[in-house]
Amino acid sequence: MSLLRFSALRHGFLYGLLVLLTAPVLGMTLCVSDRPAAPLTFPDHDGQSQYLVRAAARAAGSEAVFVVQPWKRCVEALRVGRVDGVLGVQAFQAYKDFMRFPLKNGLPDRAYSLGVDTWVFVTRADLSVRWDGKALTGVSSSVSYPSGVNVVRAALDSLGISNSDSAKTALQLMQMLMAGRFQAVVIRESDAQGFLAQQEFKTLRILAPAFLLSDAYLAFGNDYADANPALVAATWEGIRRVRASREWAELAPTLAK
Repeated sequence: MSLLRFSALRHGFLYGLLVLLTAPVLGMTLCVSDRPAAPLTFPDHDGQSQYLVRAAARAAGSEAVFVVQPWKRCVEALRVGRVDGVLGVQAFQAYKDFMRFPLKNGLPDRAYSLGVDTWVFVTRADLSVRWDGKALTGVSSSVSYPSGVNVVRAALDSLGISNSDSAKTALQLMQMLMAGRFQAVVIRESDAQGFLAQQEFKTLRILAPAFLLSDAYLAFGNDYADANPALVAATWEGIRRVRASREWAELAPTLAK
């Protein structure tokens, strides 16, 4: 090979490498609820889901940027394309028109989930409210849950339980329960355990078994997923790999609070 040709090839390689190194990283803007959803997401620091998505996005050659908004605004922002995805979302039927979930045989694939969102009934210890996993008895008023959590509403509706999302936060629901405005509410198990450890809420109790166990996902907007199919698939695969690793079993508990 002539020296001239070798020099041309070398410069061509270096130019291509420079272009690769200086090419802008395709980022992804992802929405997170402004309310803690322990252990998955927190508005002011990374929970398990945020860690998983950051790691998976970087491995896929991207960078995750999180924006914090009320949950209903997160969903609406994704619907109109202001963000690329949302964290900690359940594969609720109404979302499937504008959200893309990791699927297997047409159903959400749990292997690619961010974790499990666990919801429980909480009531006062002096009430005769009972839950056997199939029916809720001893209630004459509606059951309330945090505003905008459609998967809980759908589960209550399926059992014929009158319900309302009359409070924005779990704390407000606990206070309403203590004041007698409700006989039972549904909140995340992690929230319930935290509240019941406080003296103020010692007269409340969690009903077993858990009311709802729902897989939470990183969902992308359909337009973003159509425009970046390889990146979306690689990010979901990265989530699966991290969760399946031995290291994750040790790391996950440190990200739970």
